[in-house]
Amino acid sequence: MITNSQYKRAGYLLGIGLGIILITAFLFSQIIFPVLLGRTPKVETPEVTGMQLLQAKRILQGEKLHVVVKDSLFSETATVETVLEQNPLAGEKIRQDGTVYLIISKGSTNVILPSIIGRPFQEVIVSLRSLGLHTLVVDSTYSDIYSVNSVMRSIPSSGSKANKGSTVKLILSKGSVPSVDTLATSLPVYPY
Repeated sequence: MITNSQYKRAGYLLGIGLGIILITAFLFSQIIFPVLLGRTPKVETPEVTGMQLLQAKRILQGEKLHVVVKDSLFSETATVETVLEQNPLAGEKIRQDGTVYLIISKGSTNVILPSIIGRPFQEVIVSLRSLGLHTLVVDSTYSDIYSVNSVMRSIPSSGSKANKGSTVKLILSKGSVPSVDTLATSLPVYPY
């Protein structure tokens, strides 16, 4: 039968064994292997700010550096996926296989409204949604110029700037004014 003191002794021996294993693993990974194999060399971080993300990745990976896109921000001056910031900065020394963190542009918060007058309503919805805009039909009226369910007017108008996420108000055509039934008004009425 195993006593309580024997359990304690086995626990102490197990703890000491695990401690020795962890210390040995640390010594090998941090001291012995780097001395035997040599540490990875340091390289100068290349300048990638202002470049497109794909080009920046190629340059950094050519220096055997990893790339992580840390964030993306709206920018009125930089196009979509242009590198706005990098960390570490250009010229700083970093070990090969190190990581360079990038912040890239999401593009402008403004979009220019395309020409939508005369286009079918469903087509306009898809077009504006792809630009990050919402639509709202505020009115519809008769028109001899525009076909049924085509856009007659928009607020803001085509060519104007609009913020992504904003709503474009649309006025749609009901088509031509219905004609009066001429048969009912042209027949004479006879008394019986």
